[in-house]
Amino acid sequence: MNRPHPQALPPFPLARPLPAFRLEAVNLVLITEPEVSAGLPLADARTTHLLGTVGLRMGQTFHVGLVGGLRGLATVTAIAPALRFNVVWEKSVQTRLPLTVLIGLPRPQTAKKVLHDLASLGAARLIFFEADKGDPGYVASSLWKDGEYREHLRKGTEQACSTLVPTVDRVASLAEALALVSGDGWKVALDPYEATGALGESAPASASAGILAVGPERGWSDKERALLRAQGFRMQHLGDRILRVEAACLVGGALLLAHLRAWQAHRALG
Repeated sequence: MNRPHPQALPPFPLARPLPAFRLEAVNLVLITEPEVSAGLPLADARTTHLLGTVGLRMGQTFHVGLVGGLRGLATVTAIAPALRFNVVWEKSVQTRLPLTVLIGLPRPQTAKKVLHDLASLGAARLIFFEADKGDPGYVASSLWKDGEYREHLRKGTEQACSTLVPTVDRVASLAEALALVSGDGWKVALDPYEATGALGESAPASASAGILAVGPERGWSDKERALLRAQGFRMQHLGDRILRVEAACLVGGALLLAHLRAWQAHRALG
């Protein structure tokens, strides 16, 4: 029997140019003010997706939104020389959810999931900090150096059919991250080892905003725990299972929002 020759593996690390940007399946397309009247160029990734993948034709509709602004139902009016459309806009902008999440800088692949999922959840602000037990090499990733993180925020926001892209900060320590957040709000740090109870067991009745702190893969240092407690954070847990960082961010953030009664009913665009 003839056996196929094994293919040589590429050298590590794999050196290759960044892949061309591809628009994945989304529930809404973010556009700019000028594009409302000028339309989208035919070579644009959004146009390629809408015409080639979604299969939009004249007279059909899709959802659009302005970053931080209104959403609308767009009707295709022309396909060449650009994809043009008329938009019926909603009457008011979605409400931004009162959630800030502090995250110990994780490996880039994990950070991409965190960015996407917390943008979909509706967190208002994400603050990534270099943790005592984190890998200092993560900060040199192209995700941060080249601004690739913005693409994952956009994808997560579009997936949620929203225009409210979270703001993102990256700082050198937990102390710097804590200096950026308000003194008010319900402050929770997830820690399965030194928690005083489950998240939500002692939610303050008067809180109107939530601040969630999630450590890196290797957990908090004693110094960081002391800083968190000094700033009014309560150590709480999500049960007796150890979750990945991206899961802890999403579950913890959702629980805070639920206890804050911040959820609003879905508002259809048509």
